[in-house]
Amino acid sequence: MSPLKKIDTTELLDMITQGVVLVEENGRIAFSNDGFAEISDMDKEILTGMRFSEFVADKDTRRMDVFFKQLIQSVEGTKDSTEFILKDRSGTEHLVEINARTVVYENKTDILASVADITETRKTTNELKKLLDLIPEVVLTTSPEDNTRIVNISNATEKLCAIPSEEFASGTFHIFDIVHPDDCDQVIRFYHEITGKEFDALEYRIVSADGQTKWVNDAAEVVYKMGGRGKIEKILHVIRDVTERKMHMQRLTSALENLRISEQRYRNIIETATDAIFIVTPDGAFEQINPAGIKLFGFSDMEQAMAGNINDHYLDLTQRAHVIHKIKTEGEITDYPIKIKTCGKEIREVTMTAGAKKNRDTGELESYQAIIHDITVTLHKKEIQTYRRTMKGLSDSINNLAQTYFSYIGLMKENLDDIKQHPEKRDTGMEELMADMLSFRQSLERLARLGKIARDTYAKPPDISPDGTSSEGMYYFETS
Repeated sequence: MSPLKKIDTTELLDMITQGVVLVEENGRIAFSNDGFAEISDMDKEILTGMRFSEFVADKDTRRMDVFFKQLIQSVEGTKDSTEFILKDRSGTEHLVEINARTVVYENKTDILASVADITETRKTTNELKKLLDLIPEVVLTTSPEDNTRIVNISNATEKLCAIPSEEFASGTFHIFDIVHPDDCDQVIRFYHEITGKEFDALEYRIVSADGQTKWVNDAAEVVYKMGGRGKIEKILHVIRDVTERKMHMQRLTSALENLRISEQRYRNIIETATDAIFIVTPDGAFEQINPAGIKLFGFSDMEQAMAGNINDHYLDLTQRAHVIHKIKTEGEITDYPIKIKTCGKEIREVTMTAGAKKNRDTGELESYQAIIHDITVTLHKKEIQTYRRTMKGLSDSINNLAQTYFSYIGLMKENLDDIKQHPEKRDTGMEELMADMLSFRQSLERLARLGKIARDTYAKPPDISPDGTSSEGMYYFETS
């Protein structure tokens, strides 16, 4: 008596859409439900007693005989599954999946199996695989029982790692085999822990078969069975090559770091510069200024400087108008001499180098950037040197005249002595003496004129202070 008849499950089995068959030890069908009758295109009554092998395609007959034989010889409750080609009554072939287990009744071992037609499912899967093979990302699925066992994988592996997908599908290669050694541990952990997280992503390096090291982004997601009450169908991984983005980010990070270092060096140069460096708005308000600028303009601190305006420090505002005009027409000015006044009303001679900064989008003027070099002391030194050279020339001239005077005095003495010794030459001697006195007088007049020139040309004007500066703060000497 069949165990199925004893438990009276016929009606229940007929409600199952998949085919169900009970195959006896001799290979004959003892029972089949409506689902199997539909797949085989035969009546249930006719199916009973027929050999199961009659529905197996010739190319799968031997393999299925081995499949059933191994199950019969196994212990009770052993399960196994496989796929084969089933031929229905008309000879139409169907790709089916069989899930079988052994059942023992009255010391007889039978095989209870479910048979599902997966022809359309496989066609759909193949079509989906074709579509997946068109995208550049590697798409692979792993088994829910073993998160590391690859079930399906797209053909994009050849482009990513120079290994055909068949090598991964057959188990010859695994994703772990191409992972960079330094990243391998975290990748294995990522694959093992994904079921607990349901969704996760990881970026790691791989080494392709042609020796290239690449960065990939592996996004994994747990896919649940439809109506499976929380049962996992598969683990889906989408692996994308992000080498270019990673390299771009590394280059960008390096560039930003170099920029930061450059800015720090630039800031250090500005902070330690001896020239005044500052930025002002189009209206003249200070936006930035370095310590040398604070010192030059006479500000007490940065706060006072930020409240100041460059226009308050031009000695002559017409100079400011000229500076702005040159910047607008020529784009910049270089070493342009002007006079400025400090907060303490001190006048300083300076040269200005400046340019304008404009908005990239609108072209509107945003600010003026300037460097001011104080030349007050330099001018003083140059004028002192000029004064000294001039005075040395005057001294040489006076010394030459003095030597001439001594010569004339000697000549007059000789003429007097000659007259005294030779009275008869008195008339001639007096004439020579008068000529010498005339020359001596002319030399004195030249010395007087030279003295007047020195007094008029190099003497200090009345408003020069004792320290050598004028009321405008400049060391200078008027020249004729």
